[in-house]
Amino acid sequence: MGKAGLLAPAADNGVLAATEINDFGVDLLRRLDSTGNLCASPTSIALALAMVRPGARGATATEMDKVLHGFGSTGQAAEIVALLQAMRDVTAYDDSDWSSADPSATPDHTGKQPVDELDVSNAVFSQEGMSLEQAYLDSLSSGFGAGVGLLDYKNAAETARLTINQWASNLTKGRIPEILHQGDIDQYTRLALANAIYLKAGWMTRFDPTTTRSLPFTRADGSKVSVPTMAIETEFRYAAGSGYRAVDLPFDTSASMMIVVPDDMSSFVAGLTATQLGRIDSRFGIYDVNLTLPRFSTDTRVNLAETLKAMGMPTAFDPLNADLSGITTDEQLFLGHVIHQANIVVNEDGVIASAVSVVEGRGGAAPIQPPHVTFKVNKPFLYFVREESTGAILFMGRIDDPSAVS
Repeated sequence: MGKAGLLAPAADNGVLAATEINDFGVDLLRRLDSTGNLCASPTSIALALAMVRPGARGATATEMDKVLHGFGSTGQAAEIVALLQAMRDVTAYDDSDWSSADPSATPDHTGKQPVDELDVSNAVFSQEGMSLEQAYLDSLSSGFGAGVGLLDYKNAAETARLTINQWASNLTKGRIPEILHQGDIDQYTRLALANAIYLKAGWMTRFDPTTTRSLPFTRADGSKVSVPTMAIETEFRYAAGSGYRAVDLPFDTSASMMIVVPDDMSSFVAGLTATQLGRIDSRFGIYDVNLTLPRFSTDTRVNLAETLKAMGMPTAFDPLNADLSGITTDEQLFLGHVIHQANIVVNEDGVIASAVSVVEGRGGAAPIQPPHVTFKVNKPFLYFVREESTGAILFMGRIDDPSAVS
């Protein structure tokens, strides 16, 4: 651990940090595979990269700041502390005697059983014997509350891989058991910076499972498939604008899922910005919504190295020109893999989602009677799971075919 204690959180409670993550996330969404189902966590990816940033210098730092929209840049540690604190506050607890109600349940550090849960964890795994700069260690402890674990990549790369995988599996409750595949790290790995996010949240108003039935869904290619589709009629925040319809489904904790159904997916995503998402949010009004929504689940694993280069930070991946000397001067480090995996399950009860990112360092008043609207989500749609107090996008993605399970 570094010598510096955790900083006091920024006064804005992490809103600026969340805005920067959302800008990065929407940029990323436009770059990721434009077909098929998708799940990603911009918050997880940004936090993992932000742990690299205190050690970056020169062009490496400048490019990272541009791609991350300033998230993790110099002077932003208190923002990160505030963001992480806001996310911890999402977790809600059952004050009843959980041990007798559910003998298989396990408490967390509070000694209570979480009902709705959002866990965000950060860790760094460094090569044994490699000297790390004290200022870098202090930045990890003061901004992320993270220390550094020591592994021997040089002589026991497979053991190191299994150790990191076990860390990720534990923190995602087994939903991501193998973030690192064989070959992802080797004897030339010197550092792995990891973030894990786990979310379990119930809908504020549950869907009645007895109303779920098979309904047609038109896939991106125009073909139709019959999928289990949930139904509910209640008051939701709803908006319709040029080229889209959207609804915001609240969880029974401080988070929600925005569902956006574009008229044309490709053109909508091509022009999508975090500002536009904010406009959709500002246009929401309270409606009595007759909603149908397919159950869905999807899992995405991707190496983001080439994507991040294309977004504007190639120097960090250049073995000759990367400058991560703020981490160590023992040898010249550069970024190798940036591996991200995220998955999500959405059903009548709510959502369970998890994500792990590993960065490898190598050498108004509402009307009494709200208006009524019918909203059938029966064509490709986008989803954004957001933490409400900051607006940070925890998970995002696209569903082209709810019948496909990846």
